[in-house]
Amino acid sequence: MITPQNYFRAYAGHRELNEDIYGRAAYLLSRANDLLAECVDRGWIPVINPHTGNLISGQDNGGWRPSDCAIGSAKSSHKLGQGIDVADRDGALDAMIDDAMLERHELYREHPDATAGWVHLTDRAPGSKRRTFWP
Repeated sequence: MITPQNYFRAYAGHRELNEDIYGRAAYLLSRANDLLAECVDRGWIPVINPHTGNLISGQDNGGWRPSDCAIGSAKSSHKLGQGIDVADRDGALDAMIDDAMLERHELYREHPDATAGWVHLTDRAPGSKRRTFWP
């Protein structure tokens, strides 16, 4: 579904990439891909984002981002290899996901009302510890 090449595509070869970031991203992608596979089994039809050529949303910043990227805070889960934005133009994926699914896959997501057109997934618990949280 989403490969490490997809996740790091926008900043491949960046000087900040290291084993820690690759390791965190591998864990995140494993969890996220398992969740997406469950959604496909339930009838979700993935739509490739024409800007990225894969399931990652946006133009270039839906996967990993370096610390000097202006998008997101300094402690953004994207900058740590723990956050991903999945393309969801029509909201079907967000509508399908519930907190029980997120818990089963050890993931959290930003509230659908805050992420029109994508689903933000992370394996990093927010301060509230809620599976669906407000950013």
